[in-house]
Amino acid sequence: MSKKKAFTLIELLVVIAVIAMLLAIIVPALRLAKEKAKNLSCRANVRSLSQALRLYSEQTNGRMFTYYDGLYLNQISDQMGDLNKVRYCPSTIVDETVKVGDWGTSGKSWTWTSGVTWPEHGSYGFNGWLYRYPDNYDNLWVESADNLKKFAYANVLDAPNAASVPVFFDSLWVDAWPKHTDTVPAGLDLAQEETNREVGANNPVNNHMRRLMLKRHWGSSNVSFLDGHVENIKLENLWSFTWHREFIPFYGEKLREDNRTKIYKK
Repeated sequence: MSKKKAFTLIELLVVIAVIAMLLAIIVPALRLAKEKAKNLSCRANVRSLSQALRLYSEQTNGRMFTYYDGLYLNQISDQMGDLNKVRYCPSTIVDETVKVGDWGTSGKSWTWTSGVTWPEHGSYGFNGWLYRYPDNYDNLWVESADNLKKFAYANVLDAPNAASVPVFFDSLWVDAWPKHTDTVPAGLDLAQEETNREVGANNPVNNHMRRLMLKRHWGSSNVSFLDGHVENIKLENLWSFTWHREFIPFYGEKLREDNRTKIYKK
């Protein structure tokens, strides 16, 4: 009688080891491909929002809606096909059970309830220095009415160096008013999963660049500009653009608030 052929224990272990090695190679590659696809989709969303805003501004001769006119998404909705397809970054989830205003995170969209009959959600922020402001406007996040006269872009069609003026961007809140004096949070660690506001979004109230400090796209943000183009920007390079009229660009690696050297190693 012939003997039945079978794997020896060593052969079985070798096969298992080979499979494990292949999985170790393939799984990260698949994950990387998936993240790249999400990043490209996110960039397309930001570009669509920027194009809609451009159409809006051309109809209003460059005058933007005011902060009090309501959520920016609703102001440009007439220029969009399906707004719900572009308001979310694919890397974020939507918690529709939230019925009050709530900050987002790298992986969760923000929730907006002011002036709307139902909660609205999104993953992107709007450059607050592009809003149109009434003469008596004065709020904590702009520090003073004088700042608006110096910093805000009165007409987006006449803004100098439109290719350097950010419009929409990955953000954990609806809008932001970045200044060149904003600092990088001392506790920011892009390698760690966060479960709250990531970096204390509004603390201090006038450090709005922190709203963009997200671990969403490998430590980068998708940003659209007034001229319509979109870039994926490393977080430490967000200070190199003219967010407002007197913004002083910083082209190095921004120091943390505790003066440690940089956000993360390249």
